[in-house]
Amino acid sequence: MIRKLLLLLLVALPLSAEDPPFFIERIEVRNHHRVSPDVVVAESLLHEGRAYSEPELRDAARRLSRLPFLLSVDFSLEKGTERGRYVLVLAINETKPFFYALDLVPYLEDDEGNVDVDYRDRPASSGGDSFGFGFRWFVGRRGVVHLGAQATREDRAFTREYAAVSAGYTQYDLFGTRAFATLNLKQPIEGLGAGLLSPQVVIGMPLTTKQTLTLAYDETRFAPEGEDDSFPCDCEDGVGQRIVSARWSYNTTNEPFVPTQGTVLNVTPNYLFADGVDNRVVNNRIVESGPFHARAYGLEVGATRYHELSERNSIWGDLRGEWARIDRESAVSERSYANTATSASVGLGYVFSLWTREERAGGDNRFEVTARYTNKSNRESDAFHGYDDDDAAQVAWSWIRRSSFGTLRLGVGYAW
Repeated sequence: MIRKLLLLLLVALPLSAEDPPFFIERIEVRNHHRVSPDVVVAESLLHEGRAYSEPELRDAARRLSRLPFLLSVDFSLEKGTERGRYVLVLAINETKPFFYALDLVPYLEDDEGNVDVDYRDRPASSGGDSFGFGFRWFVGRRGVVHLGAQATREDRAFTREYAAVSAGYTQYDLFGTRAFATLNLKQPIEGLGAGLLSPQVVIGMPLTTKQTLTLAYDETRFAPEGEDDSFPCDCEDGVGQRIVSARWSYNTTNEPFVPTQGTVLNVTPNYLFADGVDNRVVNNRIVESGPFHARAYGLEVGATRYHELSERNSIWGDLRGEWARIDRESAVSERSYANTATSASVGLGYVFSLWTREERAGGDNRFEVTARYTNKSNRESDAFHGYDDDDAAQVAWSWIRRSSFGTLRLGVGYAW
């Protein structure tokens, strides 16, 4: 008899240690004014009439908090119509129709005795180097119209960086699949000359509350010769680039902009078509110009891990890698060639927050120390840009404020 009781206890222990599932008979979205409740439910990836554990519900709330039009999401369970059934309440805090993301932390850099100001490659913990603002309106039950301007630094070996204004539309819960699609029309305003209206299409497919697959076609065209004097050649195809990419991402971080716990993984294959201008220079003068055409394909991978040491102290580490191959044809040199570039970097960082965990609900006030080593190949090839090795350390103070209008990062840093 005692053996039977012990056997039953051993069998029952693993079951009791698991989180009990909650049968969700209904999902309610509260505190919504401009945001569509249908979009919130669709993006949570939760379904009425199914059972979920508490960790699964928390993962869904974290996923929703990473949406650009939600500042925060709290979930709670209320009694349903019968015993064992629950109503899931998602209490949302919306952002305003006007939004911004401003990263305004300059880094003083000592270069052979000269101190320069540079907006450098950001630490992984800062959310990246970005600038943008605009307006967003919900249309119908699942649509969003947006208008704004944005500039980002991608630091790829084979793409150009620029700023642009854009207008677009996003449809959520596409055909009832929980996927979304965005169509943008953008006008480049800086980077390679006068911009031409260019399309961008993005399709996102959530695989789980932690994983998303994103497909994108991004075209950027600039004025051909005759419309822009900065390119003295007969370039019938104009100047610009077309990028086709697919990104798989995995995100378990606790915060979208100032994470202190969790993991981010990204794997992105890319394919590029590019048109540009080659110049032959003699005695510092351009004596001949002509178009070039390039085709490139590559793979980017990245992994970042955040870990809390205590309430105010956290560390992070990341690994980044890129492999790219470019086939290039030039009218000036009258030849074609292919080059391959590789890049690998490792970064480590320490963050000390001056605020408590409760105060960090709306941002952070922190000191950061960062070290990074980057090794890039093909440093002598003009087929690539951004190819210098980078062995750097940074220290910075930043004040980060996240409000219903957007995210603002102010401060100052020093890099060497």
